[in-house]
Amino acid sequence: MNSKINSKIDLKIQNGYTLETGSLIDESVNTFKKTFLISGVAVILLAIFTILIYGTILVLIYGLSDFTSTMTEFQASQSSAVGMLSTVIIATVTSAFFAPITAGFIHANHLAKNNQEIGINVFFDFYKSTFFKDLFLSHLIIGLTGGLLSSSLSLINLEILTYFVQLFISMVTVFTIPLVIYGGQNYENALTKSFKLFLKQPLLIFVALLLAIIGVFIGIIALCIGIIFTAPYYYSMVYAIYNQAIGFEEKSVIDEIGQEEF
Repeated sequence: MNSKINSKIDLKIQNGYTLETGSLIDESVNTFKKTFLISGVAVILLAIFTILIYGTILVLIYGLSDFTSTMTEFQASQSSAVGMLSTVIIATVTSAFFAPITAGFIHANHLAKNNQEIGINVFFDFYKSTFFKDLFLSHLIIGLTGGLLSSSLSLINLEILTYFVQLFISMVTVFTIPLVIYGGQNYENALTKSFKLFLKQPLLIFVALLLAIIGVFIGIIALCIGIIFTAPYYYSMVYAIYNQAIGFEEKSVIDEIGQEEF
């Protein structure tokens, strides 16, 4: 762990930091404009991989029966606590394996901001880095927490609250992946420090992420397919929040220890 960056992060936790909504929008839009095409291609590839993975899991669990009966059986299992728990575990473990790709979406904005070349490999490079373990474990903890809380609320017929739970978890963990890949934090410190950093500017982070979500859903208005290219805007905003809150040295930890480990 880079002691200089670690001290800087701890100082921000202690003394706070400033965020400016207009500046966040400007920065996120600027980096998004440079990344949306390559990010859109990555979203398509990710969607294909996700369908293949979940389809394989369903076949392994429910067998090679026809699709309709398989999905009917799957949906019926969701009404039970055991079925919900199984689904949460499977979905969380699977999504945790995609955490390095999420890191790639965020890092693409860092490259764009610094006018560096962005290739499709950027979205998969973190699988080869020493960050993989902490990215996987942090996503696993986040996913299990959100999944278990949402399932519990569904069982007591409070499904509407699951959206607020997921939103809250997204906000308090917004710094987690950047803290791992740029701050050199392990998954425990990244989760803990993300929560503490969030508490310094909760309202502005909420507004920024809400604007990002609205920006993403503009893609649905654009004949649905537009969301393929607008979805990565969320990560442009996450990067902008981290950059404005923590910032980078002239040579960031990702340059010092990350690139040589890919």
